[in-house]
Amino acid sequence: MNVIRRFCAASAAVLLTAGLMACSPPANTGRVVPRAASEGLRSSSGAPTPTPPTSTTATTTAPPGPQPAETHSGKGNATVPMSWPRRLGFVTFDCPQCSGHVAVNTENELIVNDIGPYKGTQWINDMPDDQAKTFTIKANAAWKLTITDESALPVLQPGKPLAGKRDTVVSVPEGVSSVAVTTKGNGNTAVWVHSGDYSDLPVNQLGDYKGSVPVPGPAYVSLEGDGTWTITAS
Repeated sequence: MNVIRRFCAASAAVLLTAGLMACSPPANTGRVVPRAASEGLRSSSGAPTPTPPTSTTATTTAPPGPQPAETHSGKGNATVPMSWPRRLGFVTFDCPQCSGHVAVNTENELIVNDIGPYKGTQWINDMPDDQAKTFTIKANAAWKLTITDESALPVLQPGKPLAGKRDTVVSVPEGVSSVAVTTKGNGNTAVWVHSGDYSDLPVNQLGDYKGSVPVPGPAYVSLEGDGTWTITAS
């Protein structure tokens, strides 16, 4: 059964630029950063002066020091206070015996929304003014939830593909300029990129995806879908 995760609507929307069918997040998600239009400057004489070239290197805040992992476990529905500080965290939720609707919410977002057995990783606290303090969990079996810092993520190496299935987050090192992504599944495919203090959504569509996504490292890439994926840095 297809379940569209995070903020995707259940129906496809028409992309203005390509005429393709896609699934669009609501305007109030706060996760997609609009690209500001570049305006030329003018000299005191009124003649236009060239706009300085824009650097292609992402401005990224250095991550804080190591943070010990935080683990919670339970069975069935639960409300779980967390002690994770105001910094980016990576949440792995594992419910191998779940047979119904599985969901994990924070105050700010829905990070898991699936059916049946589930194991996947998503991030929290990716926006400067948001701090997750509580998880609300919907499950009908025993589960385990773990929050880690970036040191626990798989790291992409240029030219070396990583493959897996279901939701995941990978670390993209400095020097990488793009990643090639291939997904196969029955539901929605979403690719989020977190760089600096904000997240962007360059890929959000129904069905399989194959293409290249600009990702100036260092950054993090989240792959969301109910099937398999392969990702390669270049």
